[in-house]
Amino acid sequence: MEHKRFIAVDQGNSLLKLTLFEDGELQEVCRFSPDAIEEAFSAVERWNPDCGAFCSVGKIDSRMVESLRIALDGHLLILSRSTRLPIRIDYATPATLGLDRVALAAGAAKLYPGETVMVADAGTAVTLDVVDSSPCFRGGRITPGMRLRFEALHAHTSALPLLDANGEHPLIGYSTETAIRSGVVCGLSDEIIETFKQYKNIFGCSRLVLAGGDAGLLAECINSRIPADHVPDLIARGLLYIYNYNEI
Repeated sequence: MEHKRFIAVDQGNSLLKLTLFEDGELQEVCRFSPDAIEEAFSAVERWNPDCGAFCSVGKIDSRMVESLRIALDGHLLILSRSTRLPIRIDYATPATLGLDRVALAAGAAKLYPGETVMVADAGTAVTLDVVDSSPCFRGGRITPGMRLRFEALHAHTSALPLLDANGEHPLIGYSTETAIRSGVVCGLSDEIIETFKQYKNIFGCSRLVLAGGDAGLLAECINSRIPADHVPDLIARGLLYIYNYNEI
């Protein structure tokens, strides 16, 4: 069943994201820096949710978890390696599989039942994973995200400036800055598209799903060439699906 007011808490490498659902429908999203625990919890108090789930890509922040547990009167699922899942995991090293990738796969399975999809999560790192129609997480690729690519070009060369994705990224750069942005933004888009084509041929992927903080910008480039669904709340939807599956 869908719980009345549910909060999904996603603690990533560079962002702490809170998503509120009411009766299964998305209501509000708040984003904070990873260490802004008090500020984030003010949103929790304002929303007054009934239950929730927490996912972290790294070390779990005990302050956040304990505050959530108290606020939700114990109705909190902390996604871990031992959590019961509504999908199978086919991965040789499950102990090293990022829990964000698990939540993304669950969200894709819920949104696209009976389909085999590729999920591209564009954050600090970019993951390109296959979720088949059974549903089962089949694995995928991990590649540097846009920020890491910009930083690497600056840090490991003697003259290239440190840039970000804000600005023009033409197919052919007409200056050093536009050439860097073209290489990073268009180059990553090319990588995602080519990987999807390979996965489509091998696994029968019928859909490309984009998630993560940089997905909006990449969607502009990718959708000009192949169709892609931009689902910015995919991890949150996966956490809701996993929570309901466990009937906490």
